[in-house]
Amino acid sequence: MDHTQIDDLIQSSDAGRRLAHRRPLTNDVYEVVVDMLMNHALGPGDRINIDSLARSLGVSPTPVREALARVESEGLIIKAPQRGYTVAPLITLDQLRELIELRLLIEPATAAAAAKRATVQQASELRSFARTGGAGDNDVAANRLDMLYDAKFHDMIAEFAGNRLIRETLARLRSHLHMYRLYYHAGQGAATNVEHEVIADAIASGDPDVAAAAMRDHLHTAIKRIDDVFASGRAAMGA
Repeated sequence: MDHTQIDDLIQSSDAGRRLAHRRPLTNDVYEVVVDMLMNHALGPGDRINIDSLARSLGVSPTPVREALARVESEGLIIKAPQRGYTVAPLITLDQLRELIELRLLIEPATAAAAAKRATVQQASELRSFARTGGAGDNDVAANRLDMLYDAKFHDMIAEFAGNRLIRETLARLRSHLHMYRLYYHAGQGAATNVEHEVIADAIASGDPDVAAAAMRDHLHTAIKRIDDVFASGRAAMGA
């Protein structure tokens, strides 16, 4: 990818436009890079040149290095000796299923704990937040918002469950990043909205069994949704 192409992609990104209007920060550079990875502007195996990216962003190499280190920690890029950074391969469908199977072992119990422990205010916050997702538009900005919404919703449940280790474990899985990168163009974000509302209502009811069942149904449906996307050829790798 040449310098002009990178410039155009950056300027079309929300985070890139913010960079043009205020002092660039590592978080802004991070968001630009993640946008490019999610929409496959930077594809699997592509090399990332720090100096070239810094010039395109109009920043020094330092925030770029810091941002790339953060992206590397999330498994989206790989740093190799003498080669620098390259974009990581897409997670495979089998690996994604394994991630969700692991979540099935953790998250229903987490939802049950949240139903027991969440305050009235927390339950209200969760229900309100659940209704904010699912933009449904199949474009870069909407899909990224869906990804952030999905990750935040599940993180809120882990937070309200009161188990710090579980919350940290789920965050380290980065499953939402990998899921959206794998089938980014499938436009599936809106489908989770209703399911999240059901989970939030179950947690607000204070019934741990109902909350666990709602979460379990949601994750099983996620596996089916992914299989349907790949069967129809709408996944990112086939787009």
